[in-house]
Amino acid sequence: MATRNNSKLCTICNKSSATSFCIGCEQHFCRKDFKEHERQLSITFDNEIIRSHDELLDLIQKLEKSNYLSLHVFDQIEQWKQTTINKVKKAAEKAQNELIQFIENQKLTIIKQLEPITKEIRSLREEENIVETDIDRLRKKINDMRQKLQEFTQKDTNKSIIVNDNQIDWNRLIYVRREEQQNCKRFELNILGKRNFSPNQSNIFVFH
Repeated sequence: MATRNNSKLCTICNKSSATSFCIGCEQHFCRKDFKEHERQLSITFDNEIIRSHDELLDLIQKLEKSNYLSLHVFDQIEQWKQTTINKVKKAAEKAQNELIQFIENQKLTIIKQLEPITKEIRSLREEENIVETDIDRLRKKINDMRQKLQEFTQKDTNKSIIVNDNQIDWNRLIYVRREEQQNCKRFELNILGKRNFSPNQSNIFVFH
């Protein structure tokens, strides 16, 4: 820390007996003032550096999951989760209602198509004038309508009208984006592909 230089004045007492030089502050001191200067540096080091270091270490050791789960960014994630769940529920309810309406429409269509067949069957029964061609013709019509009915009521996964949601990349809907620039690390929350970023928002975390 110190070097000998007898030609300089002491920075403290202004005497020409400065024999020590501090390479930190680049000033000259006499032997007595240099010892005091070293003592003050030691006090400052203890009070500022060591104490700050110990306080930081203590904070790290006390950091528990409950502490950082209270951060605002976790509230944003929870809010996004609830909002997304509500949207999925509404979309599912809408699809269910559309399917119910589709089945009802098909039901009414088949009932309407069945009406003339019903009348013909009653007429043939009343007249008692049934031939083989009538049976074959009516059998074909009834079987065709039964086939249409079964097409949208049977459990056939190969003909499902539900879109496969495996095409959705759920991990990209919301994620934490990490960056490192000039010895500075930070992460930010991205929602639905849009960066939820503002210098004033609490969801930006910077580490030096």
